[in-house]
Amino acid sequence: MNSTDIAGAIRRQIISARYALNERLPPERTLAEQYGVARGTVREALRQLEDMGLVRRRAGSGSYVIWEEDRQAPSIVETTRPIELIDARFALEPHMARLAVLHATEADIARAESHLATMESCGGDAEIFADADEKFHLALAECSRNPMLVWFMSKVHEVRSHAQWARMRTLTLREEIIEAYNEEHRAIVAAIRSRDAEAAAAAVKVHLTRARQSLVDVTS
Repeated sequence: MNSTDIAGAIRRQIISARYALNERLPPERTLAEQYGVARGTVREALRQLEDMGLVRRRAGSGSYVIWEEDRQAPSIVETTRPIELIDARFALEPHMARLAVLHATEADIARAESHLATMESCGGDAEIFADADEKFHLALAECSRNPMLVWFMSKVHEVRSHAQWARMRTLTLREEIIEAYNEEHRAIVAAIRSRDAEAAAAAVKVHLTRARQSLVDVTS
């Protein structure tokens, strides 16, 4: 489990009110034991949560939840349509892939490949695929070494966690589509590994084009 996985797990707990506003999160040592990782990995996860505006770390005291859902008006998570999210991803992810080519380490690429392996072995299970897909794209964001892009991608996946996406996954993630997505994911990783920035960006565009068409097919 890496820092992004842990940050995502804690983020979901915060958004679901498992941890309330102003509540202190468990100490780093407790979280490290809970997730079976080193304290440095937990510390990096907490830094990501702070960058997302979910917690504030206080020296010598701990990390406190500062996120509070605005219940007076629908959030962007509730109002963003799937097509709108895909279009936003077109603006974000191709250049993210270019930066990944410049900055990704072997360990970064191996992490993305581990999530890809999960997707390739999911046997057409949409839930397993979707979970690994989220982790894969967050891993690509981390490859960019740009905290703002990591934050943007966390927001993308926050939108994708909304209930309306459960229906979209049921309609779009057929076995043949999963196989096609996996081929496209493999092409993205191969371009990053070969340090070809434009090929990586082009591979991302191919992938997002298919994802967009899949949504159009089930909503038209």
